[in-house]
Amino acid sequence: MTLKEHIDDIRKRLEKKEIESEAEVRQGIVERLLRALGWPTHDTKIVFPEYGVEEGDVDYALCDPASTPRVFVEAKRVGNIHKGTEQLFDYAYSIGVTILILTDGQQWRFYYPAGEGSYENRKVAELDFVVGSNEESAKYLNRYVKYESVKSGAAAKIIVEDYQSIVNQRKIEERLPEAWSKLLQDEDEFSEFLIEAMAGKTESLCGTRPTHDQIINFLKNLPVPSVKPKSVPKVVLNKQSQGKKEKSPPQRIRVTMSNGEIIEREDGNVTFCDVIEKLGIEQVRDLEIIRNSIPLISTSKDPERAQHQRGKYYIVSGLSAKNMKRTLDQIAGRLEIDLKVELVDKV
Repeated sequence: MTLKEHIDDIRKRLEKKEIESEAEVRQGIVERLLRALGWPTHDTKIVFPEYGVEEGDVDYALCDPASTPRVFVEAKRVGNIHKGTEQLFDYAYSIGVTILILTDGQQWRFYYPAGEGSYENRKVAELDFVVGSNEESAKYLNRYVKYESVKSGAAAKIIVEDYQSIVNQRKIEERLPEAWSKLLQDEDEFSEFLIEAMAGKTESLCGTRPTHDQIINFLKNLPVPSVKPKSVPKVVLNKQSQGKKEKSPPQRIRVTMSNGEIIEREDGNVTFCDVIEKLGIEQVRDLEIIRNSIPLISTSKDPERAQHQRGKYYIVSGLSAKNMKRTLDQIAGRLEIDLKVELVDKV
């Protein structure tokens, strides 16, 4: 059984609510994947359970040599991942491991603890087994957790490189507005290059070449873009196949509520939000579900994500019909509510 096949089977079990408690996550997901990644889980000095540190016990210390931690793994019950970050970092400070992993079985977060800034700034990747791509999940698990890679030190080098790449990308995004502003304002060779390019393109469009002052005035009046730095690209979105495939007809969702009411709007996002509103926005918000890298429901608008406003709340929109179905199925399971969610073709 390949690692991707293990992940796909775990996804199905998560969707059926067959794995929920912390013990089930540890035995049914974490240890299963560690074995698939080559770890000798029978050797408790290599896969060290309940590894003691000054502040308490970390669920797993992945060691090599024996009893020498290289990776810490902290497991939580499904849906409870948000409560483990500070605890995990406290453990890391005591020992000095290079890789930290926090998981609730569905979501997996990988951190480089020696980095700078907030916990979020030290996160290098995040997976979601339910809505994500099996290929991407397998790629990152192999990248950071494969036994031979950790044992050789390659995984530690890779996570440092990935962290530095994220830091560099963040710096670029922070300085792009400034670079654009200087390009417009400074009288140097780069500005002249831009001016010449603008003049040539304008002339090709209308047959008349603008003056130097016309271009300068136009460029100086352009608004300087504000770029919000991104922390970590979350690898939770399904990848489109590169091969040529016959396109499936567009779909939307149809939801039958527990009282028999059917909700099906022309816009699937409206259906999605209407159902959440009927279930109780605050009740669903308390589940702390993450979609498109942000909370499914929040009280503030994210300028970089599609959201629908319902009263004082913002609900993530722009999900595929399949992901909306999975999300509603997850909500129904967590709230123990009967909900029938179907995918129907748009006509």
